[in-house]
Amino acid sequence: MNLAAVDLNLLVAFDALLGEGSVSAAAARIGLSQPAMSKRLAHLRHLFADDLFVRSADGMRPTEKALDLADPIRAALRQIEDALGGLGQFSPARSQRVFRIATTDHVAASLVPELMATLRRNAPRTSIIVRSLHRQEVVDQLEKGSVDLAITILPDAPTSIKRLNLFHVDWVSVVSASHPEIRDELTLDLYLKYPHIVVTHVGDLKGYVDRMLDDRNLKRTVMMSLPYALAVPPIVASTDMICTLSANLIGLADWPGVRSFPVPFEYSGYEETMLWHRRNDSDPGHLWLRRTVLQVSEKAGATTIDRRAGAA
Repeated sequence: MNLAAVDLNLLVAFDALLGEGSVSAAAARIGLSQPAMSKRLAHLRHLFADDLFVRSADGMRPTEKALDLADPIRAALRQIEDALGGLGQFSPARSQRVFRIATTDHVAASLVPELMATLRRNAPRTSIIVRSLHRQEVVDQLEKGSVDLAITILPDAPTSIKRLNLFHVDWVSVVSASHPEIRDELTLDLYLKYPHIVVTHVGDLKGYVDRMLDDRNLKRTVMMSLPYALAVPPIVASTDMICTLSANLIGLADWPGVRSFPVPFEYSGYEETMLWHRRNDSDPGHLWLRRTVLQVSEKAGATTIDRRAGAA
């Protein structure tokens, strides 16, 4: 390929298309009109003799050729960005980089306010896009580069995904303050007697708590699942339902009409984990973002579990 004939802007467009999965969203990301982005996609297809992105029910899906090109093109763009910004350095004060973080609503509510305050002080031209997290798609999104970081529980991630424990999470069970029977104590019998809400992105009626109960030959009745933890307290307040969720969420606000109790069985809680693809491990901007997220999680009152290897 004749490099003199390659327009660097085409590679920027390729990176945007890969990250957004939509011609219109990619155009908005780099400040183009949709027709202009469509024209660049046509040039890219001609340049690489491949469709690169094909329409599907959930947007523009990359072809195998596009996936093969993704890492080398992104690495080249990062090297150019670093060279223009100071040879291998990342300057938060000057950077206009856009970072994408996939996480849940309650983690976003816990960490993003302080994260954005930090960015406004130290990296005022840097942008953050927070994406809704579907845990089953985390690895795919990280490998494609659709997101830079994910903050979730993913114990079975492949070796291409690196991780750092941010903080330990305990559970609490919440019920209505006017519950007909649960008043001063939540016993196991009462826990199993009343219907439950499960917070999940999978869209079924069984969660991690149910698997723990299965191990104890116990069963609860789940009558609702939803992907939004922040919607739980008002639902609980107006019903006789129980929901077991992160104690961090309950600590975010004084939720009217609900009371919280310890979970009525032994458990070990879980670690909220930051995940990223290994290709970004030594990227200066990515390293800065990870360190910033780690610092924010500590400042937010979370307990850091594992600092081995720092945030690198």
